[in-house]
Amino acid sequence: MSIISIVFSTEYVSATVIYAVVIIICLPCFARIRGRLEDSLSQWSWDNIAAPLLRTFLIILFLLLAYPIIFSIKDAPHILILLKAEDLRINYLINLIFVVTILFPLIPVIGKWEQLILPIQSITASAMLFSWLASDLGVTDIHYLPDLFSLFIIIGLAFLSYWLAQKIAHFFGNAIDEKLNIKDSGTLLSRALILFMQSPAILVYCSALGRQLI
Repeated sequence: MSIISIVFSTEYVSATVIYAVVIIICLPCFARIRGRLEDSLSQWSWDNIAAPLLRTFLIILFLLLAYPIIFSIKDAPHILILLKAEDLRINYLINLIFVVTILFPLIPVIGKWEQLILPIQSITASAMLFSWLASDLGVTDIHYLPDLFSLFIIIGLAFLSYWLAQKIAHFFGNAIDEKLNIKDSGTLLSRALILFMQSPAILVYCSALGRQLI
């Protein structure tokens, strides 16, 4: 399947819509919780532990909703079969992404690039999910590193979508603040758009993985 056919498939469109709705509902709740924290320790814990963990759940939700079409295939074991094949698989998935979230800022040079954190989280989760799928299908010769062309596309999409999200959020955020007499709506809108607009980078990686099963 081509990326275009995946994007316009019923499964992918449904997953994207549900994902967008969940983001719209959850992020204001996250912001309200953050606003109620008064001491610096609680705020640090929220920013560096709780919020990344909650975003991890959102990423996993999107991948599970978009499975298996996101891997360029339609016929695959049900997602519940993959998760139940071994004990604690979902726990491993959550823990892995969370560890990546915590460790990424510590990586020299690229750890400062916020544009890459979401794609790296998503790629990590996708690789683990795909490894379970490949194992269930009896496929062993799998390469998880994308080819150079796909890698350039993923990085380009990550930076472009991040930049667009920031610009759109700044433009509409100021208008929303003025109209509704509130503050910092642009920040919240930016986080929502980043979560949503970086999904194409995830799709490029996942479809590259899925082509190995054809």
